[in-house]
Amino acid sequence: MITILQEKNLHTFKWIDVENPSSEELLRIAAEYSLHSKSVEDCLDPEHLPKYEEIDDVLFVIVRVYDENAKADAGSIQELTRKVAIFCSKDFFITIHRSNQPFLREIHQKVLAYKRPISSMQLLTKLIDKVLYTYQPPADKIEELIDFYEEKIFLKTRLPNLLKTLYLIKRKASVSKKMINLTRDIVFRITEHVKGPYMQDLKDSYLQLDIVYDEITDSINNLTNIYLSIASQKTNEVMRVLTIFSVFFMPLTFIVGVYGMNFEFMPELKSEFGYIGVWIAMIIVTILVYFWFRRKKWL
Repeated sequence: MITILQEKNLHTFKWIDVENPSSEELLRIAAEYSLHSKSVEDCLDPEHLPKYEEIDDVLFVIVRVYDENAKADAGSIQELTRKVAIFCSKDFFITIHRSNQPFLREIHQKVLAYKRPISSMQLLTKLIDKVLYTYQPPADKIEELIDFYEEKIFLKTRLPNLLKTLYLIKRKASVSKKMINLTRDIVFRITEHVKGPYMQDLKDSYLQLDIVYDEITDSINNLTNIYLSIASQKTNEVMRVLTIFSVFFMPLTFIVGVYGMNFEFMPELKSEFGYIGVWIAMIIVTILVYFWFRRKKWL
């Protein structure tokens, strides 16, 4: 579907939005606006990563927008993000995407409200700023999840599949961080064409998200390490208790094993106080083992 969002009137460029285009529609647009064939091929690739190219007087930019409707268990670039291709020149501005992108309509409404003309490069700056902003809500959600699971881990609350959940959160954060890093080149290449508050806002958005996702990555790694340490500590505690019990019963088992042998000429078998003597010996051994553990501070 091809929609003309803006004709040349107040602003000096024509904005064309193309949603889920066919190959024929893309080729027709490419021919009408003299777009490079290789760039058009990149538009058809739904898995293409962010990129920036200058071909003659046309800028070709690919960005990836965080998909707010992604599945809860999504963890890859293709599952979590959607591609938007942009052709920008002083006379036209073309956005191409396969799925509906509400943020484009929001930008369009703001542009319509402007009383002063803006250039296509300034629009590109605002669009990329909005693209970066789509990564802010998932960052806020991940931070809330980290706080929630951090509390549960330190309170030693048992949660099913906690390690798998932490890994999935880390995957989402890693994908977002990677997309922000790949968008960095676009941000700083645009500075060659745009100056002023529009560009400064874009740089601020990039730097803020870069710092936020660095902190999120560190927090997830630390939380995972803490969880593994606590799990290891629990295992060591269980092994310590089992070891103590085994040490207590080892000499008792030896004594019982000796007197459980059925030799005819064992001297204590016919002793009047043999049974009581063995019990006393086992009690003494148990007391000695207990005080030995206490002295070693293992109890």
